[in-house]
Amino acid sequence: MKIKYNSIRNLKPRYVKKLNSNDEHVEVCTEYSSVLNQMTTFTKFPVNSDVSPLLKIKKAWREKKPQLLIFSMMIALVFGILVFEFLTAPEYIPYDKEIVTINEIRNGSVQVQFGEKVSGYDLNRYPSEDHSSYVYHLTTWDSIWSRSIAKTRVDNVVLNPTGEAIAAVYYYETNGSEDRLIYGKSLNPSGGVETLPRLFLGYYALIALGLVLICAFLIILFRRHKKVTDLTIKILFLPVSYLIGQFMLKGMKSSSYSALRDFYAILLIMIPLYIAFVMALNLIKTYRNKIVQ
Repeated sequence: MKIKYNSIRNLKPRYVKKLNSNDEHVEVCTEYSSVLNQMTTFTKFPVNSDVSPLLKIKKAWREKKPQLLIFSMMIALVFGILVFEFLTAPEYIPYDKEIVTINEIRNGSVQVQFGEKVSGYDLNRYPSEDHSSYVYHLTTWDSIWSRSIAKTRVDNVVLNPTGEAIAAVYYYETNGSEDRLIYGKSLNPSGGVETLPRLFLGYYALIALGLVLICAFLIILFRRHKKVTDLTIKILFLPVSYLIGQFMLKGMKSSSYSALRDFYAILLIMIPLYIAFVMALNLIKTYRNKIVQ
């Protein structure tokens, strides 16, 4: 009886169970026996007991853990500031007699009484043309924070506590309309007065963009000098953080009736953003060094 050797593996179960043990060819064929023994014998592979790679990974994780923690905290702080700014953002109130009332009190003082819906106000003044009196521009607002959380309201305010003369008091509504005269005489009988939003946030954004371009030029110019490049990249993160902060807070709009408040908020966002960028840069460098090693 002849058996093709390439069919031995198909016959393994039968020969393991000794179903064909009487086959003389199988019993005497040393080549088959060798193959069968290899197929039925369990091979033990040596166990690699070297744990140094795991120790390196553990050490690298311990080194990165504080940086990852700081990075996560800075990102959380940025979103926390954005949420707070959203809750406290001014919602300007159109003029109404129940919102703002002006009364003359003793000694020629002028008092502004605010309604229950008012949680904040902005008051600007400047001398009249003949410098004999002052002109005031006033607006009011409410916010989600004051209305639903803190539930605070502003107190009445005296415009001239030292007794200076008041020529006029205007109320502006931040919607592009002319200021409304609510006390005194009009300074421009032939035309209206309008309070415009401040624009310096746009100028600061242009300055930051200019710094970004300068840093990018320096990085390209000194790309072969590692120390100069690293320092320039860290400086680059400052204007980039400012631009991102302004975009997150204001979007593409740079004009604002509360520009100073917005500027401080942008700075508060810029600081943790900058720290997060530096931490991310350090983590990338550490990762690259591990790959090279």
